[in-house]
Amino acid sequence: MPLSHQARRVRRSTTSTGGPGRVVTAPTGDVLPRPQARSGAFRFGLIATLGGGLGVGIIVTLMALSTVLVYIGLAFFLALAFEPVVRRLARAGAPRWVGVVVTVVLVVGAVAGILSLVVPALVEQVGHVIRTAPAALQDASRQPWVQQAVETLGLEIDVDDAVAGISSYLLDPDQLLALGGGLLAVGQGITNGITAVVIVAILTLYFAVTLPQMLRSLSRAVPKSHRERVMDIADEIFLSVGRYVAGQVALAAVNAVFVFVVLSIAGGPVPVLFATLAFLGALIPVVGTVVAYAIIVVATLTVSPVTAIVVGVVLLVYAQVEAYVLTPRVMSKAVAVPGALVIVAAFGGGALGGVLGALVAIPVATAGVVVFERVVVPRQQRV
Repeated sequence: MPLSHQARRVRRSTTSTGGPGRVVTAPTGDVLPRPQARSGAFRFGLIATLGGGLGVGIIVTLMALSTVLVYIGLAFFLALAFEPVVRRLARAGAPRWVGVVVTVVLVVGAVAGILSLVVPALVEQVGHVIRTAPAALQDASRQPWVQQAVETLGLEIDVDDAVAGISSYLLDPDQLLALGGGLLAVGQGITNGITAVVIVAILTLYFAVTLPQMLRSLSRAVPKSHRERVMDIADEIFLSVGRYVAGQVALAAVNAVFVFVVLSIAGGPVPVLFATLAFLGALIPVVGTVVAYAIIVVATLTVSPVTAIVVGVVLLVYAQVEAYVLTPRVMSKAVAVPGALVIVAAFGGGALGGVLGALVAIPVATAGVVVFERVVVPRQQRV
């Protein structure tokens, strides 16, 4: 029996996903299942799989480029450290590239002069530590106060045997190579370090010269009505971060000089080595300084407990002077970062990227404070 005209009619309807589809009616009037349902599920699964694969590919790519990204970030922050001096020279009438060259020459000359004075003494003192460490440990283990401390704490250990075991382990050439990852790994590490210095130096010069052009190019991605305000905020962030980095380096240098003077007067061991440690530690505010001072005080115990106590008290007093006198003066033109935020940023950056991560995290926190004060707070005040 031939189908009726109504049974053969094909009408349009809307699918469950919102797109058009065909619904075919049987001669009895029942609606037949639409054949496009399976293809829609397949398409959804394919798109979801491709999207997940693209996300994994981006993550793998970023992990592969992590070293390059670290170089770029470090060079960018060094360029920001030069920015206050470059702008001061530019206001005096010098072209920007001249200001960058003068700044870099002054910085490189100062660093080269300091290294020429410090490196020979540093190498000598590191060698002295390696040669005399076993005897110093043995002498320290025989000190009456060490034996008394072990007895007071109830530790059932032989201090002499423990020190002898540690000394033989550290002085074994095979163990030293194992700690360094092998001779090949040590050589590769030196090569990578030299390469990193060259790359960071080139990128720093490029960023320092082209920073205004980079900012103008990025501002074109912002709507024209907000472009001027975004440019002002970005400019303030760059200056604040630059002042913070430069100020922290200055405070670290003062800290290193003070530690060297104190250890030299107190007769502490290897003052140049520990002054270098204090400089590196002071680059990470609060956290790095505390760790460096703790190592210095513990090492001074090899001289005498009284010397260690005196050095510890002097360093503690200096830490208070630095926190309440030097830091406010040096950082007067930089953004004030809360101490709690500094600690959180240092720990978080250290967990993500080691020492470099801790160094970079604090300028990033500084930029966040600028955005909070210039954008978030005024917006909340208007509500």
